[in-house]
Amino acid sequence: MSRDQNIETLQKATSQFKLGDLEGYLKLYEDSVIHHGFSSKIRPGVAGLRDHYTTLLRGFPDMSIDTEDMISDGEKLAHRFLFSGTHKGEFLGLPASGKVVRAPGVHIHLFKNGRAIEAWQVFDNLSFLLEIGAVSRTRGKR
Repeated sequence: MSRDQNIETLQKATSQFKLGDLEGYLKLYEDSVIHHGFSSKIRPGVAGLRDHYTTLLRGFPDMSIDTEDMISDGEKLAHRFLFSGTHKGEFLGLPASGKVVRAPGVHIHLFKNGRAIEAWQVFDNLSFLLEIGAVSRTRGKR
């Protein structure tokens, strides 16, 4: 597939996600997609990504993943994004805090035949966890 087709595929998938269509978003990925950096606890393939996003949506039902940049080189497509959402449900064992969370991240997708066969994620987990109160900003004494 061409660079432009890969960009169009990603844009369509993220549009589906914004509409609340998780299954439409997951069509971006080959069923056996290899994912890196999401969590060591999620299952391989699309099933693991479905679990991951379902858990996020339970905790942040209004979550949005907004594209800030896309850069394509051959079959690889980098997608810089901003995650935002309100912590309205249990997440990581923490009850809803009502806090609005914003954290940046990057996905890199490797495409083959129009679908992502491998994905890498880098996400500002510390900012995310600080904002929902999962970790605190305490300083140790010197």
